[in-house]
Amino acid sequence: MAINTMPVSDVRRNLSTLIGNLGQPVLVTQHGRVKAVLMNFEVYNELLDELEDARMLADPDFQASVAEATAGGGIPLEDVLSKHGL
Repeated sequence: MAINTMPVSDVRRNLSTLIGNLGQPVLVTQHGRVKAVLMNFEVYNELLDELEDARMLADPDFQASVAEATAGGGIPLEDVLSKHGL
């Protein structure tokens, strides 16, 4: 995947076109340093959902709840999932 990089001055001039064609994220630079990322909103939301899922799976309380549920410890899996907002 090629990474698109664009100075903030070019982004300002071409913002409408960029927003209409956001296939890949655009790294926005200022004074030669990356300062922002311009990306498709649906992709951004998907990334947030994946991050939330990863954090939940890494949570020791969630892992213990799943282990207890799958070992027949008496907590239905549906209860574990709803406890953690799923």
